[in-house]
Amino acid sequence: MLATIQFDSIKTRLIIIITVCLSGMLVLVGNQIYNTDRLINLNSQSKQLLNLSHELLQLRRHEKDFLLRRDPQYVDKFRIRADVFSQQITQLNPIFAKLGDTNTLFDELSVSFTQYRTQFLSLVSLQTQIGLDENSGFQGRFRQATHRLEEQLQRFNQTDLQILMLQMRRSEKDFLLRKKLVYVERETLFYQQLSLAITQSNQLNVQQQQALLDIYQQSFLQLVTAYQTIGLDHTLGLQGQFREQAHALESQLTRVSNKLAVLISFAEKRVERISLLIMTITTLVLIIILIKSYITFQRAFLNFVMFFYRCKREYQHMDGKKLGFSEFKYLATIANEMIDARCGIERQLHEAHRHIAELEKMNGDSA
Repeated sequence: MLATIQFDSIKTRLIIIITVCLSGMLVLVGNQIYNTDRLINLNSQSKQLLNLSHELLQLRRHEKDFLLRRDPQYVDKFRIRADVFSQQITQLNPIFAKLGDTNTLFDELSVSFTQYRTQFLSLVSLQTQIGLDENSGFQGRFRQATHRLEEQLQRFNQTDLQILMLQMRRSEKDFLLRKKLVYVERETLFYQQLSLAITQSNQLNVQQQQALLDIYQQSFLQLVTAYQTIGLDHTLGLQGQFREQAHALESQLTRVSNKLAVLISFAEKRVERISLLIMTITTLVLIIILIKSYITFQRAFLNFVMFFYRCKREYQHMDGKKLGFSEFKYLATIANEMIDARCGIERQLHEAHRHIAELEKMNGDSA
């Protein structure tokens, strides 16, 4: 069956042209579908990154609400959103693993978020030890101790000791308000003076007063140590560390988003280039086939015109190899057979005329 196929026929050329057109269209459509699906996925991932950025902003909001209001409900909200954020990173990581070095950025993002959450929860633990209000933690302990001590000093009318106590409490309040160690030094000085004054007093409850003062001082110094660990301002200690970590996390999210934006832009340009390349190749192949077919057809047509023109003067066979298309070769074969048949008829006619002339001559001689 394959041996009978004429690849130089007009029908075959038309089939090739149709095949090239359909193939080009199918490849173009397939390329558009594949790359459009890829662009949809990339844009979907871009939206998911925007959701991550939104979740991070909410985490920062809960963090600042807790630091401002010392309310445990914001810690609970932080934990819930942190779990959601972590799940989203886990879900996105395999998707971005297919995008090359973006996977490395996502690994860094995951590590940074884990450190940020750990540092914030450590800060929450320290703040809980300090006290979420004036009646809890270290603040509650030294506040209760000072109130009991103040009651005893007032009961026994120890005015001088009350003044030292007030000066000591003033230094404590200054530290809690301004977070400067100079007030701790001043408070320690007043503590020492008050402790010495209590020891030198002649009251029966000296030991109890000293015990309450020591509880106060111990709790206050524990509070100071905890605040130093947290950070006396937003740039120091644990507070400064997790603040820097949060900024690093935001920066890494921005880097991932920028990388994804570059990939989207590259994919869009790639679609344009591939589509243009497919259309250019298809157009060039069609033009080449059409031009070659036109030249072949024109040459064959001119050969037939010259053939009929020569037939007015002489009979000459056509060379079928020069005609190109198999249909024209077949017509050339028929035309050559027609010439051969006409030449044969003319020879027979010539013989018949000669034979008639001889008969007429013989009849004339006999007459």
